[in-house]
Order: sequence, then structure tokens, then C-alpha cells
Amino acid sequence: MKMKKSKKIALSAILSALSVLILFAGAVIDVLSMTAAAFASLFIIIIMIEVGMPYPVLVWGVTSALSLILLPNKLPAIMYFLICGIYPILKAQFERLHYVVSWVLKLSVFNISLLLMITISKYIFYLNDSSFDFTIPVIVIGNLALILYDIAMSKIILLYIVKMRKHLGLKNYFEY
Repeated sequence: MKMKKSKKIALSAILSALSVLILFAGAVIDVLSMTAAAFASLFIIIIMIEVGMPYPVLVWGVTSALSLILLPNKLPAIMYFLICGIYPILKAQFERLHYVVSWVLKLSVFNISLLLMITISKYIFYLNDSSFDFTIPVIVIGNLALILYDIAMSKIILLYIVKMRKHLGLKNYFEY
């Protein structure tokens, strides 16, 4: 049993480190900040499918903490912490509910997170980016981006389960 748990912790640590590296690339190459946060969230999906709870929450927490401490540009870290990193975990929970309730919850949590992200970016980390403000276009485009992100994430989850999982060999990795 301990070997199985140590494998889960090792995979979680590796995926956390890879997530921080991707977020670092997004912090260094400024135009990739949002893309890096979204791409790093894919590792949460892998850990959710292969290991299950509570490891996705731990990967999200460790990655968020390390990236907030280490990254020179905090925007990818803030975006990962408030939106992209936690979203796969919430998506799995919300999609157990009715379709309409699921979307209401997803959009509500996203809008709260978006407003928190703008507030934290502007008033705590002093990231004065004129494109990120409390404006209607930012909120509308953000909601449209969330819908596309959700659809893309569903397709990626399906692709991972159907095609990629057996090639990576993780399915049998946690079984005796």
C-alpha cells in the first residue's frame, strides 16, 4: 500500500514541477501567459484521471504556491491559481449535476475568479495592464473564452482517455 501511495506522490510532484516550468515559460514570454496557465491545467486532468482525489488539489496548491513565489511575472501564476488550475477539479464536480446547473456554477465561479484576478493583479501585485480591467468587454470575452476552454478541455479529456492513456502506460502504473 505504501508503494502505491509513494507512486501517487511521485507523479504528483513530477506534474507539479512540469506545471511550474510551463508557467515559468509563460512568465518569461509575456504573450504566452494565458496559454501557459491553460496548458499547465492539463496536468491536473491527468492526475485526476490516473490517481483521483485529493492529489489534484495538492498538485494545484503546490504549483500555485511555487509559481506565486518563483515566477518573475505573477500574471500566469495568478491566472493558474484562481482560474485554470482549479477549473478541472470544479468541472468534474459540477458536471455531476444537471447540465444547466453545471453551466450556471461554472460561469459564476469563473466570474468571481476573474474579478478576484483583476483585483489581485492591480491592487496587490501592481500589474498595471490596461487590457485587464473591470470592463464589459473583458468580462464578455472572458466568459466566451471559458466556454471554449471548457469545450476544449472536454475534448482533451476524451482524447487522453481513448488514445493517449495506453501510450503513456500510467493506467497500470498504480495497480499491483
